Amino acid sequence: MSEHTDTAPAAPPLGDATDTEAPEAKARTEKDWEAEAAKWKTLARKHEQRTKELAPAAQRLQELEDAQKTELERLQGQYEEALGAASRAQHELWRERAARKHGLDDELLEFLTGESEEELEERAKVLSAKLAARTKEPEPAPGPAPDPTRGVTPDGGGTPAQQFAALFEK
Repeated sequence: MSEHTDTAPAAPPLGDATDTEAPEAKARTEKDWEAEAAKWKTLARKHEQRTKELAPAAQRLQELEDAQKTELERLQGQYEEALGAASRAQHELWRERAARKHGLDDELLEFLTGESEEELEERAKVLSAKLAARTKEPEPAPGPAPDPTRGVTPDGGGTPAQQFAALFEK
């Protein structure tokens, strides 16, 4: 757009008796305002054009950042998955060690629970002690005293065949 170069002073508003400025000062102020507006309009158009020129580059940069971010997120997911697998493996190792140390079978591993090696060790110890207490054979109940003469032959014995033959000789 072309700049306005009109130098005609604007007419003072009617009925404005309090205005004491000279007509040349008003014209100069209006001219300054128009020049300032034209300057800013030109700058705005220049920046709009520059923005349009840079828009494809900005879009490409955003796409690259998104792709890189996606790659980073994928790697972070793999890292977290690996940490979880390592943690589970460590926990399983602790369970196995505690079970073997206290003589527990593989079927009893599911009963060993805990978050730390010390917890698992303590629970394996308790479980082993409880199982040991149950597997001990109870003491036989006292009954009649055994007969010391039972099964003893009066003539001194011999082999079972001789003892059998001795029964028929009598």
